[in-house]
Amino acid sequence: MLDSVLTKDHERIDKYLGEFLLSLSSKPDFKKLEVIISSLRNHMFWEEEHLFPEVFEDNKLRIQGLEAEHGAITKLLLEIKRLIAVNDTGGAKKKTEAVIRVLKGHNDAEEGYIYLELDKLKDERQSALLAKELEHASAPSDWVCKVLRG
Repeated sequence: MLDSVLTKDHERIDKYLGEFLLSLSSKPDFKKLEVIISSLRNHMFWEEEHLFPEVFEDNKLRIQGLEAEHGAITKLLLEIKRLIAVNDTGGAKKKTEAVIRVLKGHNDAEEGYIYLELDKLKDERQSALLAKELEHASAPSDWVCKVLRG
């Protein structure tokens, strides 16, 4: 269950990164970059604070490596944001390509090992961990329920 959810989230973020990279050839999509940063921050938070501790003892070194990569990815994203702010789209493109490369190996390690370990947890525990994620989920700031939409 968790493996499927987390893998789908990787795919969603990868798609956004591809779209953002394409935008760097014309007009950088700063909103897309903000969505990527927010999405990855949320994903990493859920992993580090709730998921990784569930399987840490049997995967200590692998998880420590993944957490180090979280730091590197975050630094790269902040650098991309800075480069866009100073109109250095060439530099932003190189850094975005670097994020994509790092995420490829990173996601493969998570999906090939850690997520499979999480899937071994009892269904009740996996459901509780999914509920933890929902606790931190937030609707877009401009969202309004159907009844109140114009």
